Amino acid sequence: MSMSISTTSGPAPSPLPVSLADAYRAALRRYEGGTLVEILMRFGPLPLEQVPKPPALPDAVKDRLSDSRTLGEQLASLDPGARLALGLLTIVDAAPWPVIGLALTLRLVGVEPIGTIRTLLERGLLAIQRGEPGALVGDLARLLDGEIAADLTLIPHPDALSASRTVVPEGPGPNQCGQIRQVREADGLEPILRLAALWQRVSETPLRQTQQGMLYKRDRDRLEDEPVLAGPIADALEPLPDMVPLWLALARGVGLVIDLPGTDRIEAAPAEFWSDNAFHLPQMIAARWLGLRDWHETGGARDDGASALLALPFVRPAVLLWLATLDGEQWIALDDLAAHLDAQAPGWDRLALAGVEEPSRSRSGSGSKGRSNDPAPTSSALEAILLGSAYVLGLVRAAEEEPSGRQVVQLTPLGRYALALGPPPPPRPSFEHVLYVQPNFEMIAYRQGLTPPWIGQFSRFAHWEQLGAALELKLTADSVYRGLEGGLTPEAMLKRMQRHSARPLPAGVAEALRTWSHRRERITYHASATLIEFATAEDLETALTAWPEDAKTRPAQVADRLLLVEDESAIPFQRFRLTASRDYRRLPESCVTVDPDGVTLALDVSRSDLFVEAELTRFADELGFVDSHQAASLPRRRFQVTPASLSKAIGDGVSPAFLTRWFLERTGSEIPPAVRLLLHAVGPSAESLQATRPLVLHVPSADVLDGLAQHPATRDSLGQRLGPTTVIVPDDAIDRLRRGLESLGLSLSDGSNSPPRRPS
Repeated sequence: MSMSISTTSGPAPSPLPVSLADAYRAALRRYEGGTLVEILMRFGPLPLEQVPKPPALPDAVKDRLSDSRTLGEQLASLDPGARLALGLLTIVDAAPWPVIGLALTLRLVGVEPIGTIRTLLERGLLAIQRGEPGALVGDLARLLDGEIAADLTLIPHPDALSASRTVVPEGPGPNQCGQIRQVREADGLEPILRLAALWQRVSETPLRQTQQGMLYKRDRDRLEDEPVLAGPIADALEPLPDMVPLWLALARGVGLVIDLPGTDRIEAAPAEFWSDNAFHLPQMIAARWLGLRDWHETGGARDDGASALLALPFVRPAVLLWLATLDGEQWIALDDLAAHLDAQAPGWDRLALAGVEEPSRSRSGSGSKGRSNDPAPTSSALEAILLGSAYVLGLVRAAEEEPSGRQVVQLTPLGRYALALGPPPPPRPSFEHVLYVQPNFEMIAYRQGLTPPWIGQFSRFAHWEQLGAALELKLTADSVYRGLEGGLTPEAMLKRMQRHSARPLPAGVAEALRTWSHRRERITYHASATLIEFATAEDLETALTAWPEDAKTRPAQVADRLLLVEDESAIPFQRFRLTASRDYRRLPESCVTVDPDGVTLALDVSRSDLFVEAELTRFADELGFVDSHQAASLPRRRFQVTPASLSKAIGDGVSPAFLTRWFLERTGSEIPPAVRLLLHAVGPSAESLQATRPLVLHVPSADVLDGLAQHPATRDSLGQRLGPTTVIVPDDAIDRLRRGLESLGLSLSDGSNSPPRRPS
């Protein structure tokens, strides 16, 4: 069957929908109708009159495969290689699959990729899509080689994934080892502890990301500076580069931190995540690691904006599947496994499959210990995968071969369970008393007795300070507040510490918990509420009097003109006249007008918000409302800028730059000249104004003269303007001008320091 995709022009496909079923249908919609009809015909004969219309063909293919009988027949007709390919897609928590990535994985497990992928496409078990609009031209074999296939991806049918099972490779595998010694196995708690610490840091301060999905430098540096995230791992056979991006990717993959829809924020999951998922967290982390494609074991995180498709992420499942061919007592040497993979797919250990990219540079403080990021030799790449991340995650155990000393590995029960090839691993041995609580609120926990659920319990109310053979936590006010917000009570926290403590708790611990809890109870938190602002305090009192006695929720007065109502449906809107509503996420609205005198400001209450009044009172004195007739139709509160109010504002930190910005935002125009005059008058370097015969007034700047001409205290004392900074003062107005200037805090003098006289 020839596979083709419609060549109709149009925009590039949007990013994958959340639903795998929607992604599958979206890929099929780009097929030509004849191709979809051929897929339908493989499910059984179909009369011509029953063939759906072209727009309905994608849904018809999807629905036919959702039928358990049809799906079972298609899966039963597959050869072992195709079943192994579907099993790979099942165990790896990632979609879509790049074609060249799946091709590499299949080659490594001894499966011919081109025919296998073609078989799954012809049966509709996989759908193919392209990153850019266009047709698939020529034979599919040409598209599985080199950069031609770099933008081709595969979307599995969701029910095919559910019905598929893991299949181990067939044929001869790597040679098995004989006697071994010095068996080592990690406890598998390291990633859970690191993710718990990351969850706490994100819950304290959410992260922000750019439109390209990259963290802002401030947040990235904050995480990199955390020893509990970027510090070295105590039990590690190979160092992990760029650990912070690794933990963040795993946390996002398992849902411990969440990208908040419609925003640039990354927030911590609710505390209930630990009680719901802690037991299964090791397996969830393993599945996410298998599908992690922006980080790899030899170079760390892929550089921001890089387009290369990394190779090692597609090697991980193949390596674990070869280890799964052994029974519980058999071991494989890394050298033998590397040679076997090299025979299956030479060059499998290269850095990238597609695209051009410089090798990633390991970030400082990430635990790389100077490891080179150049493409690693074959054995080094395997060491990085198996003795690095797979060992730390608890998926493999390591040993040495006798007498050669070669490194050998085998799967752990958790590794087999992550591949869906074995039962859940037996629970870790736990010891009830693993805590030592000290009087300074520090707690020492011994990891030998910890379990993932216990880590989750402690993470909810105690702060992780240090990770190692012994773990250090600390009770702080913030950590206790986090526990209270997560639904815990002080008694529940004390009970958990008492249960796991090896000795009685210090007396101060219980007292501190109750003190912090009481402090928090003084604050009332409303998840959502409606805030009603009244024009005057009298209006608020009138509203409270008119509020229905039988209302479901009574309002709470939070200020002299503000009411808070928790349930909006309880507000008797029919009894109030609404002027406006505010969205405080938007920019400030222009709601202040300036009177002709330049210093009197009128606030339009119908357009104002809760912030503008606080801003005005910083530099102006309130005069009250305008006359009652105007207030009834258009309420306006009046404020006046005076030398005293402006001097007080400058003393409180109000700067000319703030006033400039405020007037532009709130009045829509620049600072009035009269206010600029006052700024000059109350400034530290206010100069005396000069008057000379014939009574010419000289001022330092045009702004000052504009202010004198506008301000009511001086405007009637000025005559004809001679220039930008000079104006004539009438003889009979000199005393009035002097008094006006003195009211503004300015003085008037002439060049001879004597009062000016009328010329003879």
